[in-house]
Amino acid sequence: MKKLILLALLLTTVCVSAQYYEAKLLMTDGTIKEGFARLPSNQLLDSKVEYRTTRKGETQKFEDDEVHQILITSEEKNQFLFTRTNVVHLYKSFGKEIEKEKKNKHWMLLYYSHPKIKEFFLSQRYKINRKGKMIAVTGANSFWSTVYFLFQRPEEEKAYVVSGKGFPNGMVRKAMAIYFKDTPTFAARIESKEFKKANVSEVAKAYTEHE
Repeated sequence: MKKLILLALLLTTVCVSAQYYEAKLLMTDGTIKEGFARLPSNQLLDSKVEYRTTRKGETQKFEDDEVHQILITSEEKNQFLFTRTNVVHLYKSFGKEIEKEKKNKHWMLLYYSHPKIKEFFLSQRYKINRKGKMIAVTGANSFWSTVYFLFQRPEEEKAYVVSGKGFPNGMVRKAMAIYFKDTPTFAARIESKEFKKANVSEVAKAYTEHE
């Protein structure tokens, strides 16, 4: 699968447009609905996906738990794939490896895809700007005060947070080493600082080439 459009990861507090975009919804029962939808949101009170069969038609509201994926096509014909899944934080505390799962599933946006691994980014809300680029909309003084980057491999049902905007490189390396501990030789490359800036996409691509 080709990499989707490069995302503009900008922090902003502007309001999200109520615009409906061309969309395909993959429901949890396996059915597909084609029409128009608003961008999904992880905001506390936004627990429904708003959908229309035509752009100005009657609005249907599906519970988040009823929808697995949403493929959005912007006016510029750029495509963005959202997936809703469980999220796990990885970090070290006093030398102990910690895996802390969030209570609820979250809407994540696919950033990079390869048969061996996928990279997502996670924000409180999302918006497509006038240039057709996806913007992360974050809240202040909460879990949603930043943008998170996650990995998921084909055999995994959950996605794992390995980085976030503003995370120190050392913290990111520790999280990545935990994530790849089932591949010790690759984890050792991360811990040895082979990837100087602990760049998530660079690490994902290197993993696809690792023997």
